[in-house]
Amino acid sequence: MLLYIHIPFCDSKCGYCGFNSFTNMLDFKEQYLSSLEIDLAKSLQNIKKLDSIYIGGGTPNTLNANDFERLFKLLESKIECFSEITIELNPNVCESNILMEFKNLGINRFSIGVQSFREDKLKLLERNHSKKLAINFIENALKCDIDTSIDLIYDTILDSASSLKEELEMASLLGIGHISCYALSIDKNSRFYIKNKNPTLDNSLCYELKETLEKLNFNQYEVSNYAKTHKSKHNLGYWQYQDYIGVGLGAVGKINQNRFYKESNFKAYLKNPTNCRIERLESNDIVLEKIFLGARSEVGIERNIVKSPKLQDLLDSKICVVKDNRIFSLNYFLADEITLWLNK
Repeated sequence: MLLYIHIPFCDSKCGYCGFNSFTNMLDFKEQYLSSLEIDLAKSLQNIKKLDSIYIGGGTPNTLNANDFERLFKLLESKIECFSEITIELNPNVCESNILMEFKNLGINRFSIGVQSFREDKLKLLERNHSKKLAINFIENALKCDIDTSIDLIYDTILDSASSLKEELEMASLLGIGHISCYALSIDKNSRFYIKNKNPTLDNSLCYELKETLEKLNFNQYEVSNYAKTHKSKHNLGYWQYQDYIGVGLGAVGKINQNRFYKESNFKAYLKNPTNCRIERLESNDIVLEKIFLGARSEVGIERNIVKSPKLQDLLDSKICVVKDNRIFSLNYFLADEITLWLNK
């Protein structure tokens, strides 16, 4: 079973971000953690073990390791030696000694929201850390000797093939083993959207980015994820359509044919953290989701769930191949188009 824990606190909100996060709610930290304990205890009642835990946000390191100890007491009996435990980190929030405290807590994977190694691009994205701070933070994280990944954003109006190459080479030189690269998108609830500000590039640099990363020995195993030394066990679980539990404000879970949505209103969640809306997934919904997730990753698609005769067109065009009774896309960037084509 996979577990996602949502921490909604941030010390600043980036212009493109529409996530369920807040810069003015840290005074409610203790109440939120207490609600999270209730949510977590109920959600784990019938769970024997957790293959992976992902602590996301928001910015989880607005809290310190001591804040998480109470949650890990509820988790310790479910964690095994092979369990992957990831925490998202922002470079502007914690000192290097706190990183080791997170490791001592049992966390064995860091995911650092760098977004860029360029000062002008960080300013454009309204990030509140500098290039120097990001580099120092990564170096301190790597000293903890655990799997470390960074997030980078591309396809901004400041990007070019050469500037992206410089950023990716910087990440590689630092010793990063995993990079998640996300094309800039403007979330509907973001400040950029509200102000009608859209600093995205007209023509994507995704293929140039992939080429550079492959030359640096990073293997693309999902449309936005590249691994040199380690893949994300948690995210692979999502793409394999495994069941997962979501706890925390606005968290989402899926078990069998039911999807669960926790309260997304902060005060409502504090009052009733176990309340959730349940969506029943129909068989055709499940098939569509499996096709989409498989087409965008190395997971592939079960051959027997694809009924469309249009599959042959994809095979003839060398866009997909069939191996061991699974369909694999040869171009993850075409996942949307492949899904629509097979769903006609």
